[in-house]
Amino acid sequence: MKHVLGILVAACCLMACATTKTKDQREAEEQQAYRQITDSVHNRSFTVEINYVTPRKLQPRFLTSEYIVRVQGDTIVSFLPYFGVAYRADIANQSRSPLDFKSAITDFRAGWTKKKKMHIKLKTRNNMDYITYGLDIFTNGNVSLDVTPTDRESITFTGRLITDQ
Repeated sequence: MKHVLGILVAACCLMACATTKTKDQREAEEQQAYRQITDSVHNRSFTVEINYVTPRKLQPRFLTSEYIVRVQGDTIVSFLPYFGVAYRADIANQSRSPLDFKSAITDFRAGWTKKKKMHIKLKTRNNMDYITYGLDIFTNGNVSLDVTPTDRESITFTGRLITDQ
């Protein structure tokens, strides 16, 4: 029995060692992700699929429907839910989320931080509301999105980056 157990432990150790990547492979993958993210942001051609939301005063939750934020050139397409307090609401669009719109980007700034993430800050307008989107894109493809409207509480989303190239 000890002999079989020893062989089993040795086999598990060998399989664990076989699946690890070398330092060069990890660095090459990180550089490729870095270039791909930089190119997508520089070309302003990327999509973020949202799967989790953290409202300010409500419980965080996973999203079951498909929500996205797409940047194409000087245009942003935002299809996001909103949970939170509105300080001033748009009476004409009560049945629609205030973060569901297509609009021109008025300000776009992007750059890499010291912590190896791409930080993007863009500003746009939806009817009466000025909205700031702050995206942090990590080299593994995860995205943290902070949306700060002027007339509502801010809200945070997380998701995955989909490059349009």
